[in-house]
Amino acid sequence: MFNWLNKTPVRTVERFIDAMNARDFKRVEGLLANDVRLIDTANHQLRGREPVMALLLQIAEMAPDYRLERESVVARGEDILVSGKAISSNAEAASASQWRARAENGKLLEWQSYGNVLGPSLIAKLHEAT
Repeated sequence: MFNWLNKTPVRTVERFIDAMNARDFKRVEGLLANDVRLIDTANHQLRGREPVMALLLQIAEMAPDYRLERESVVARGEDILVSGKAISSNAEAASASQWRARAENGKLLEWQSYGNVLGPSLIAKLHEAT
């Protein structure tokens, strides 16, 4: 009935987090824009659905219990700001964190991580392994 509610930027970001936590990577992929941009805490970037999906799958393999716990999700202009924690028994993937996202028409355009500890780039590390 109110399908437009599912496509608001905040709802799109919440659906992305829910899909990641459910390990529903088909749904995750469906939420990503073709030219989605992912930026890690070290400011390394990936652009495009295929490279971003490959990285997300590598993270899931590296940290099978990885999940995003959101404490708040708020819109500030075009940005969606998320506060919470990345939880995992793998210390490289776990941290208190904030994320900044952008979404439009039910698709995630951008996802940027801001961890409380500046560690090595997960993008760089996981791409070296491939």
